[in-house]
Amino acid sequence: MKGQEAAYESFLGLVMLLDLSSNKFSGQIPSELTTLHKLKSLNLSRNQLTGEIPNKIGDMKSLESLDLSVNYLSGELPMRLSGLNFLSSFNVSYNNLTRRIPTGTQIQSFNESSFIGNKLCGAPLTNDCVHVDKSDTTSDQKEDGGSHKVDWGLIVSIALGFIIGFWGIVVSLMLNRSWRITYFRLLKKLIKV
Repeated sequence: MKGQEAAYESFLGLVMLLDLSSNKFSGQIPSELTTLHKLKSLNLSRNQLTGEIPNKIGDMKSLESLDLSVNYLSGELPMRLSGLNFLSSFNVSYNNLTRRIPTGTQIQSFNESSFIGNKLCGAPLTNDCVHVDKSDTTSDQKEDGGSHKVDWGLIVSIALGFIIGFWGIVVSLMLNRSWRITYFRLLKKLIKV
C-alpha cells in the first residue's frame, strides 16, 4: 500500500527459498541471513560478494541447497558447515577460498566441480593439504608483497651459462683459425659415421 510501511518480522522466518543470484550485490554476506532457520535454498551466486562466509551459516540446519559460486569470497570454509546434514546441492566454486575443506562431513561428498577455482585442498579434491603455519605464510607474503618471488640466482646462472657456453665457443671458433679447422674436421668425421 502506498504510504504505509510494512513490517515483515512476523513471517520473514518462514521464508524457505531465497535466490538473489546475478544481482551485482557487493560487500559481505549479511549475517542476518543466517537467522532464517527455515530456509531450504540459498543462492547468492554470480554477485560481487567479498569477505568470509559467515560462521553462523552452520546454524541454518534446514538448508538443502547452498550456492555461493562466482563471487570474491575469501578465507576458509567454516567448520560449522559440517552441521548442515540435509545439503544435497553445494557450490562455492570460483571464489578466493583457501585452506582445507572441513573433514568428516557431507561437504566432502560433493563433486570436485563444487570447489573449482579456489585454493582449497583435501577431499574431494585431488590435491592434498600441506601443513602450513599461518604466521609463516603471512611473513612470506609481507616479504614479497604477496606475489611470487623471482629467483634471480637462477636467471643469472642461465644467462651466464648461455654466454659462456654458446658465445664462448662461437667467438673462439671465429677468432682462432686452427680451432675452427679442427672443429670442422671433427664434425665431418662425425657425419660420415
